[in-house]
Amino acid sequence: MSFLIDGYNLMYAVGTPPPPNGTPAALDAARTRFLSWIADSPPVKADPAAVRVVFDAQNSKRDHGTSTHRGVTVTYSFRQTADDLIEALISVHPHPERLTVVSNDGRLKEFARRNGCRHLSCTGFVDWLIAGPKANPSDSPADDKPKTDWPDEFDTLMKAFG
Repeated sequence: MSFLIDGYNLMYAVGTPPPPNGTPAALDAARTRFLSWIADSPPVKADPAAVRVVFDAQNSKRDHGTSTHRGVTVTYSFRQTADDLIEALISVHPHPERLTVVSNDGRLKEFARRNGCRHLSCTGFVDWLIAGPKANPSDSPADDKPKTDWPDEFDTLMKAFG
């Protein structure tokens, strides 16, 4: 299984967003810490080449291309959004059913589903990172809100305030 990760989306979800109005060096340092965190997790250490993190760089003055960080592939989307590049990578992949897209973005989730990919929310991916390399990555509930029994709750409220 290979992972396509919406980089900044996951950075924000885990509480490590890039510094607002930071210098290029500060942004680079934040990405490096984030990539090290991913690369050092036991499941990724077992197969770092199976992970590609895509960062949005559509407004960059130059193409930063693709590189690796501790075996993890890092790609910057030049003149397009990270979402656009992830969709393009899915579209040209010979076996999209072997891909898992990691993002909380609804557009990417739907595109992945329509193209036969698995999808993990950022929470589901982090849970997998914590669980270890033998764990089967599975998504957390699509809605992280607590479940309520609406009909009963609604009837109770209607009786009280009716």
